[in-house]
Amino acid sequence: MATTIAPVQDGQLTAKIHDDLATCRLAPAEHVVDTAYLTPAHIERAQRVHGITLLGPILADNSRQAKTASGFDKAAFTIDWNNEQAICPRGATSVSWTKLNISGHTYLQARFAESDCQPCPDRTRCTSSATRPRSVAVLPRTLHEIQTRNRLDQQTEQWQRRYAIRAGIKATLSQNVRAHGLRRSRYRSLPRTHVQHVLTAMACNLSRLADWHDTTPSGRRASHFRTLCNAAGFAST
Repeated sequence: MATTIAPVQDGQLTAKIHDDLATCRLAPAEHVVDTAYLTPAHIERAQRVHGITLLGPILADNSRQAKTASGFDKAAFTIDWNNEQAICPRGATSVSWTKLNISGHTYLQARFAESDCQPCPDRTRCTSSATRPRSVAVLPRTLHEIQTRNRLDQQTEQWQRRYAIRAGIKATLSQNVRAHGLRRSRYRSLPRTHVQHVLTAMACNLSRLADWHDTTPSGRRASHFRTLCNAAGFAST
């Protein structure tokens, strides 16, 4: 259980969560999260440092080209890592390769020649600029390959079935908010609020353990999480 001030983003805690679990010898083989906790860098670190497979949907490419079915997005370009060049769908090769820092993250930018872009018949599919040539900024090789592979995988039915197990956390959040008053802090100051959060989590765990071992029919509809567990053979007997 972690309690932070409001401006702290979910993704800032991913590494800490893994470090804390590893310290307690509770690091999972697979950790299923939503997009807010996930970047290619998080996936790489989780596997390298703790041997954890971080499963979740990588943020989609929101560029104009990606949103247009006929546009040339980053995925349409071939990256020649050895020669530090990008090759466009028309076969033109970039003429420069520079390192950029965007919001604290390192990117590699390949820029194409104006002489290649200006007369290109597919210019409108590639860039909205009337004069400037196309440039493509990609993550360093290891992270770029993780990003590309995950974006492809998460479109498959097999990946979506695997990710469906995350339905359980939504039920957990709902239970804590509705049954245990998690949305409202009873105390002032971060340390005291954290104590409340820890006690609330403990209460939720005890409540769920009691429900799990109680075989008396409750008349309630089974949660998505329990349904998935039953299907996987984890039902209590």
